[in-house]
Amino acid sequence: MQVGAGLSRTTDAAIAAAEAADQAAVALGAVSCDLAVVVVSGEHVGDLAAVAAAVEMRLEPSSLLGGAAQGVIGPDAELEAGPGVAVWAAHLDAGMAQPFRAWTVRASDGSLAVAGWPDTRPGDVTLVLADPLSFPVGPVLDRLGEQRPGQPVIGGLLTAGDGRSGFVLDDQVHEDGLVGVVLRDVAAHPLVSQGCRPVGDPLTVTRAVGDRLLELGGRSAMARLDELVLAVSDEDRGRLQRGGVHLGVVVDEQRDAYGTGDFLIRGVLGVDEEDGAMTVGDVIAPGRIVQFHVRDSASADADLAVRLDAAPPAAAALLFSCTGRGAGLFGRPDHDLGHVRDHVGSGVVGAFCAGEIGPVGARSYLHAFTASVLLFGDDPDPAP
Repeated sequence: MQVGAGLSRTTDAAIAAAEAADQAAVALGAVSCDLAVVVVSGEHVGDLAAVAAAVEMRLEPSSLLGGAAQGVIGPDAELEAGPGVAVWAAHLDAGMAQPFRAWTVRASDGSLAVAGWPDTRPGDVTLVLADPLSFPVGPVLDRLGEQRPGQPVIGGLLTAGDGRSGFVLDDQVHEDGLVGVVLRDVAAHPLVSQGCRPVGDPLTVTRAVGDRLLELGGRSAMARLDELVLAVSDEDRGRLQRGGVHLGVVVDEQRDAYGTGDFLIRGVLGVDEEDGAMTVGDVIAPGRIVQFHVRDSASADADLAVRLDAAPPAAAALLFSCTGRGAGLFGRPDHDLGHVRDHVGSGVVGAFCAGEIGPVGARSYLHAFTASVLLFGDDPDPAP
């Protein structure tokens, strides 16, 4: 597999796209471009057609996927503000990238259904870019997890800001829905770093209604949180009191013990002092095992490093990082990019997202404050 990547800060979108594509073409060499991914900053959302034309002219990709994001990640910098265009180009050897677009339609009974989602098979990896306002990513991932476990979906929710979105699929520009490619016979390895660590002890949800947890281990959720605040270190107490409370839901309850990475992380959105209930960012059924988590820059840094160290060797990557990470969390620019580059080299492009998509265990989920990484190696696994 051969990959090239480029980044341009030029203010003219078409020129920037041409410059970034030319940089990618140099590293790609003489081989054909099977898949190009382009990410532009919000300033360029109105120029996506010109961007696509410039990339098509320079690289002649078999498939082109892209969108406008609140921040652009290129091979040598994370641009959280200001204009930027990043281009990633790959020759997939014997693999293929099947492009598709999905959107919502209203059924005869008034309910919303999803059209355009492709058929996939074991071994496929689905890479997607979606509009957070017009496409129901969470419910779609829930359904796919039930029907196609073990077939990962990875990517991000992209928005250009000010309520605008823009996406590219081949030579077409779209303002809503979802665009993606199914990667088949490609050595693509998804990785999700949720950046939290568990504190306290695991607890069983003993009473819950919808997204409201009423009791954990037979006591009110608020009482359990109060117990935790008193029991942890001064540093963690400060993190919890500054709004850093999260809840981890155990993914594989057959394990004897749980550690970082064994949980699906969900934010604690509020606590009702009247009945002691806790509202979380998901529906968690009674009987599930949960544990409180804290998120801080040190935990997020260590988690990403550990996950990359445990990942297989790779030559390139696509990186989808939350807008809540970056310099605001880590106190310096290029944090996530730096870790990924240490693992794969310079073939990295990505976006700052309004929600990140990636697998935890056998199913894919919509995350927040996460870094989702799609690593690309050289030797694809044989198709089953």
